[in-house]
Amino acid sequence: MSDDEKTLNQQNHLSTGAYIVINILVFLILKLGVSANEATDSILEKFLTSATWLLVSGIFTKVINGQLSSQFKAVLVFWRIKETLPGCRAFSYFMDRDPRINSNVLQAKFGNLPSNPTEQNQLWYKIYKKHELKKSVEDAHKKFLLTRDLASLSFLGFGVLGIFGYFMFANFYTWMIYTSTLLVTFLITSQAARNYGIKLVSNVLAEESSI
Repeated sequence: MSDDEKTLNQQNHLSTGAYIVINILVFLILKLGVSANEATDSILEKFLTSATWLLVSGIFTKVINGQLSSQFKAVLVFWRIKETLPGCRAFSYFMDRDPRINSNVLQAKFGNLPSNPTEQNQLWYKIYKKHELKKSVEDAHKKFLLTRDLASLSFLGFGVLGIFGYFMFANFYTWMIYTSTLLVTFLITSQAARNYGIKLVSNVLAEESSI
């Protein structure tokens, strides 16, 4: 993971932590059969105002989020086993699908653009490093990392909380609704991450072809 990715992940840390807390809170509401207000009073007010709890939740978030590698997270987002990242198709696919990108300018700068997926990603990343601090690039990158992590956490939640819920919830109907919601959440966050990942690739090429 590059330094810039670490920094952006740190900026997203509060959002991913809140996402984990909300998922655990929903699970406890269904398990204990209490209302949302009761769960909030008994859990959030007692623990979230505690400095110790904030420290523990921060560590817990890092541990949970670290269970999946960046490569596996990319598989979950882009639904591809090989040449997972969109940078692998930067010039053969995405370049011609964004009207902001001038392919003639890119060809003039870099000669024949690569068709090999690995070489495409390598060239795209080289260009990315020139523009990583541009607002359009940094914003898309930050949103991609956030939604990618949320999709990964949703995938873990679907597997782990879904299994626990099967054995711990009072009735099968509740479990079905709950696991279905977890699955839909994963699909939505995965799609969002995919869109932001493609936007990141396109924004980098648009920046490069405009100068």
